[in-house]
Amino acid sequence: MKDGLSLEQAVIKIAPRLDGSYAFLATSVDDPGKIIGTRRNNPLVIGIDDADYYASSDALAFATYTNQVISLEDNEVAALEAGSVEFLDAEGNKLAKQARTLDQSWAKSDKEGYQYFMLKEIMEQAQVLGRTLHQDAKAFTDIALDILRARQVIITACGSSRYAALVGRYLFSRVGKRFCDVVMASEFGYFADSVDKNTVVIAVSQSGETADVVEGVKAARDAGAQVISIINRPNSILADLSHQVIYLNCGPEIAVAATKSFLSQLAIFYLLSFSMVNGFDEAAAKLTELSTTITGVLDWNKSEMIRLSQELKGKHDFYYIARGINFAIASEGALKLKEISYIHAEGMPAGELKHGTLALIEPGTPVVVICPADYTFAETINNAMEAKARGAYMIAVSDRASDIYDSWIRIPEVDELLYPLVAVVPLHLLAYYAAISRGCDPDKPRNLAKSVTVK
Repeated sequence: MKDGLSLEQAVIKIAPRLDGSYAFLATSVDDPGKIIGTRRNNPLVIGIDDADYYASSDALAFATYTNQVISLEDNEVAALEAGSVEFLDAEGNKLAKQARTLDQSWAKSDKEGYQYFMLKEIMEQAQVLGRTLHQDAKAFTDIALDILRARQVIITACGSSRYAALVGRYLFSRVGKRFCDVVMASEFGYFADSVDKNTVVIAVSQSGETADVVEGVKAARDAGAQVISIINRPNSILADLSHQVIYLNCGPEIAVAATKSFLSQLAIFYLLSFSMVNGFDEAAAKLTELSTTITGVLDWNKSEMIRLSQELKGKHDFYYIARGINFAIASEGALKLKEISYIHAEGMPAGELKHGTLALIEPGTPVVVICPADYTFAETINNAMEAKARGAYMIAVSDRASDIYDSWIRIPEVDELLYPLVAVVPLHLLAYYAAISRGCDPDKPRNLAKSVTVK
């Protein structure tokens, strides 16, 4: 600008010299009526309402004011002034961009009487499941066929989405007889050499903006892979990069910790796996029946979760164990506990407990065992007994009673492939009440963000 360039010209000149990913707005005392925005590998959206304009990394920030949204592509520039907005490409040429309409449900950010958004989102999981099932059966069948035809299938995700993907991997194998691998997104780039046009990459991200996932998908597309994304938020970077997109339809999730979106991701994987054997309608029917069951699970266990959280709030270590399809739920339960209550928690396959971790079990150590009466019950109970013999305080998530439980989180008997959906709900509730009992804000855990847009 000292050389005479305008603010937007200066941004265009400087942006290519920046390393890494970014989304920023620039202002200047020399041109006070103007705001210039640009982005690379991070979201930046512009909201438009008559003569009012908004800029944010997330349309939720202005959704109560307007539902007209324009997303910037990499290296594009938005110049906002009072009463106007102009879009430029990386060379400064003017662009004509069309606004998209944001679903009005995304403008809702009311706690509806709950103390925290997280509790509201946990309690509405049953009705959310119903909305998730509003999918196009033919589209699912087409995607399932693409998965079956591919030489290799890779699911990439982070955090809770990765644990949902692990359940999905099991379902693909058990129902569709299709093996696939799950690679955490931050590591996906190191496996990129094996990705080609015969690869289907399934990217799972609640926000559709997760930086590691987006970068991996870009590399996969460049290698010729077909990209299928499972996303909750509309108008995201990941959606634009994908060949096919499946939306969770669970509405805005305000709390940082994923709850209802996790359950919706499980449901999507359930529908996809059954679509591989032409069973979409069967899966949808079973999941519809499960909605009422999930409400019952919450009602049964609320008082026990409150009691447990008070009793164990001074503990510093929790261990979550399970086998088979339930292992990923152990990991998800542990993640929720540590991210919002700041208690160290570890999830692992029950069979791995004696390969090192058993040395950490001492009298009073809480061990959460997910042991429904399915094909894993006997072996998982044996592992729980090993921990109990060392003095562990056993918390069981099960539909079958046992004398070794110190606390029983009761779930109903369901089809063995559906246990993850009923087991995870009380674990989310336990984490919530643990955070409350320790004086933590479950909606805004320290050091964490809802959308992880940096690597």
